[in-house]
Amino acid sequence: MADNDDVIDALAANLAQPRRARTDAGEVEQHELDRQVEAAKFVMQSRAASVSPFKSLRMARIEYPGATG
Repeated sequence: MADNDDVIDALAANLAQPRRARTDAGEVEQHELDRQVEAAKFVMQSRAASVSPFKSLRMARIEYPGATG
């Protein structure tokens, strides 16, 4: 899995290239820059939130039937 620096490097590489390119083989168009930035933010935030898989678990108090307390 790529780290956050790789995501930023890919975004910078996309900035250096034209948005649309046409050759004899076909035509290629990239997504708009603001969408690429939002996607990079989403990826970096989701990676920061998923540091530990146990952080998503919630703490709950368990009471057995008939128990006092």
